Amino acid sequence: MARFEIGACAEVIATGRIGLVDDRERTKVTLGFYDKNYIDAEYVTYKDHELKPADAPVIKTSQLEAFVRGEITLEKLSNGVNILSDHVKTDSKAYKVTASDLLAGVNVYDKKPPEDVLKWVDVIMQFEADLSFPEDPWGDIVDEVKEKDILNLAYDELEEIRWSILEDTPEEMLSEGFKNLRNCLEVWVRSNGKEYPSDIVIRIAEQFDSDSIDKQSEKTQQLFKKCLDALCDKKDPKAIQRRGYCYYCGTKIYPNDWIKARDAFLEYYQMTGDASAANTLGYIFYYGRCNGGVPEYEEAFKYFSIGHAFTYFESTYKLADMFAHGYGVVKDGETANHLYWSVYKQNLKRFIREDYESKFADAALRIGNCFREEIGTHKDLETAYYYYLQADLAIRKRTQVANHYGDTVVFNGVQKALEDVRKEYTDKGRTEHFIYPGWTKWALIKHRRCRLKIKELKDGVLSLTALPMKRYDEDKAPLMLITIPKADYCELRDKITIKTAKNSTYKIADGAAEIIFDHVEFDYCELVTKFYLYDKCVGEICTEGYSFTAPAVKKEFSGDIYHFVSVCFEESGRCYDYLCDDKSVKVGDKVIVKGYDGETVVEVVDVSDKYESQLGLPIERFKKIIRKA
Repeated sequence: MARFEIGACAEVIATGRIGLVDDRERTKVTLGFYDKNYIDAEYVTYKDHELKPADAPVIKTSQLEAFVRGEITLEKLSNGVNILSDHVKTDSKAYKVTASDLLAGVNVYDKKPPEDVLKWVDVIMQFEADLSFPEDPWGDIVDEVKEKDILNLAYDELEEIRWSILEDTPEEMLSEGFKNLRNCLEVWVRSNGKEYPSDIVIRIAEQFDSDSIDKQSEKTQQLFKKCLDALCDKKDPKAIQRRGYCYYCGTKIYPNDWIKARDAFLEYYQMTGDASAANTLGYIFYYGRCNGGVPEYEEAFKYFSIGHAFTYFESTYKLADMFAHGYGVVKDGETANHLYWSVYKQNLKRFIREDYESKFADAALRIGNCFREEIGTHKDLETAYYYYLQADLAIRKRTQVANHYGDTVVFNGVQKALEDVRKEYTDKGRTEHFIYPGWTKWALIKHRRCRLKIKELKDGVLSLTALPMKRYDEDKAPLMLITIPKADYCELRDKITIKTAKNSTYKIADGAAEIIFDHVEFDYCELVTKFYLYDKCVGEICTEGYSFTAPAVKKEFSGDIYHFVSVCFEESGRCYDYLCDDKSVKVGDKVIVKGYDGETVVEVVDVSDKYESQLGLPIERFKKIIRKA
C-alpha cells in the first residue's frame, strides 16, 4: 500500500481528481483541492486504498507568456493543484515578462472575481524568478529608466492587490490597485518607453539632492532634471522645494539663481506653510541675494520671525543678529543676548549627547561675540574665548559628520574670532584651580546623579574621578563639555579626574566605596564640600582647594601642504581662505573668486601655507582662486 506523505500529490482513483495531501491518520488521508476554490481549499478525507500516487502537473515556462497575458487559465496549467506547492515544475524554455504582456493580463483580469484575480497574481509572484523580475527593486535609477524599473513598480502593485484580496478589503481598494497597475504600465507601453509613470518620476526626483546630484553622470543629471521639472510643472510642493534648494546651492543642472530660489521657496511656503521655507527666505532677504547685495531687512525680519515661532534655531539667532546690530530694527543687545542664550542652551543639550549636526557651533560663536562686543552683557575676553573654543570644537565635529551649506563660513568665523581674541587674552597655563567645588558644574549635568571614586595619593592628596551616571531611560549618560580657556582646551569627556590640595580628608557614609551624589554644598569657613543624594549627606571632602589639569595639546602637523590666500569681501567685511595654485599672489593683490553672486574681485589680506592636519575642514570644502584680477 502506497504511503502518502503530507505535501505529496495524490489522485482519486474513482474521479481522476488530483489534490495535495494535507493530513493522514493511519489509513485515512485528507486531500486539499484548489480546482473549485483557490482561496479556501476543499478538504476531503479518503481511505488510502482509494488513492494512488500522482505526479505534480508540469507547468511549462513557455506557457507562462500566455498565462501572464490572460490567454490561458490556472486550471489548464495545473489541473487545480495548489500552484504554490513545491511540486510544480517548469521546463527549460525561458520567458521574460514584459510590460506589454502584463498590461494585457491586467485588461483581462480587471473586474473579474477576486478568486480568479488571486490565481493570476499568485502564479506571477510564484514564478518571479522565471519571469525575470529584477532582483534589486529599490536600487537607484541612473542614466535612464529601463523596463525592469517599470516591472519593479508593477510587482509592488501586484503584491498590494494580492494582500487586498487575502485580507478581504473592500472592492474599491482592489479596483484602485488595478487602476495604479494599469497607469504604471500604460504610460510606458503607450510611449514606447519614452514616458514614465508618476511613481517612477517621484522616485527619481527624490533619490538625489543638491549635494549628491553633481556626483552623478551627465545622463543621470539630465534624467533627474527631467523628472524634477515635470513634477514642478504639476505643482508638486516637495519637488518645488527640492528644486529651490538646487538653485539656492547651485548645481551643474541648476546653476545658482537667487531669483528662482526665492520664487520657489515663496511658492512652496504659500502652498504648505512650511516654516523651513520661511527660514530659507529669511536668509535670501537678509543678505540681499536678489537685490544686488542690498539687504531687505523688513522681509528678512518677517520670515525669520516665522521660523523662530516654529523653533528653527537658524531663524532665532539671525533675528538676534538683527537686534544685536540694529539691522532693520531698533538695536537691542539684551533681546539679542536672550535669543542667543535660548539657542545655546537647547543645542548644548544636543551636543553633549553627541548630536554633532546641532547648531551649537553657531550659538557658541555668538555668545562669545556677546562677551567680546558687549552685546547685552559686560566685556569679558576670557569668557568670550571660552565660548569660541566651544564653537571651534563643535564646528570641527559637525564638518566630520555632515556637509552643511555655510559650514565653511562658520569655521572661518570661529578661527578669526579665536585669532583676534588670542592677541588680547594672554593668560596661559594648563591647570584650573578651584577653592570651592566648581568642577561639579561639569559632572552634575541637569542635577543628575554622579559617581565619585576617591583614591589616596601622597601627602594627603586625593584623586577624584567623576562620572555622570545614565538615567533609566537613557542608553548612556551625556558627555561633559570641559573648557579651559588659558590652556586652549575644549573637549567632550565621559569622565574627569580632579585632584585636591595636600592634607585633604574625606568621609563616605554607610561604609560605601564611592560617593554617588546629585548636588553639593560648600562651607567656605570650614572648606568642606558636602555631597548629597536625595537630600541625604552621603560624603564629604575637606580640602583647601581642587585642581584640574588639561592634557597637553599635541601640535603635530601631517599630510600635504597647501597654499592659501585670505580674501576680504567688502560688503560683509568677512575674510575667507581660498586655495591658490599661483604662488606669486601676494598681500594687496586683487584676485577673482566665485562668490554667492558669481565671479567677484576681492583683495588678498593674507598668504599662508598649511598642513592638511591644520585645516580643520576637508580639503574639498575649500574653493579655489580663479585668477588674478
